[in-house]
Amino acid sequence: MKNYLLILVVCCIATRFASAQDVIVKHDGEKLHVRVNYVTESTIVFTNPVDSHSDKLGKAEVEKIVYQSGRVEPISKKVEVHGKKDWEKIIVTSNPLSVVGLIKKGEIHVKSAHHIDGIANMESREVEKMKKQAAEMGAHVIVLSGYDARHESLKTNDQIVVAYGYE
Repeated sequence: MKNYLLILVVCCIATRFASAQDVIVKHDGEKLHVRVNYVTESTIVFTNPVDSHSDKLGKAEVEKIVYQSGRVEPISKKVEVHGKKDWEKIIVTSNPLSVVGLIKKGEIHVKSAHHIDGIANMESREVEKMKKQAAEMGAHVIVLSGYDARHESLKTNDQIVVAYGYE
C-alpha cells in the first residue's frame, strides 16, 4: 500500500512539472516544451526540463512563446519568399543581431557609387536589385555589411550584402 501511495505522489509531482512548461513555437511549426530563462535582443535562452541543459534560439526562428501562465509573447513574423516575385517582402537591415539563428544563403556583391551606410541613403533601384537577388536565393533578410558609423567612407565601392533565410 505504501508503494502505491509513493507512486501516486511521484506521478502527481511529475505531472505538475511536465505541465508547468513554456512552449516555444518556431516558424517551421516545431513546438519546444521548455522553461524560458530570458529573452535578449537577438536570442531566447531556455532550459530543457528533461536534462536541465540550457540552450538558445535566435529570435528570427521563433514565432511566439506561450508561457505557462497563458501569456503569449509574439517574437517575430515569418516572411514567406517563394522566388523573385516576392522580392518586396525581403527585409533589409544593418543589424547583424536580427539574423541570429538563420542560415546564410549567399552573398550579393553590389557596386555602388557611394558607401552603403544605411537603407535611407541607397537608391531604390540598388535596393530592388539586392532584394531580387536575395529572393532568388530563397532568403528573406539581407544584412548590409561593412558599415561602421565611425568611418565616413570605405576605400572601395564594392559592397557585400549577405542574404539569410530559415533553411
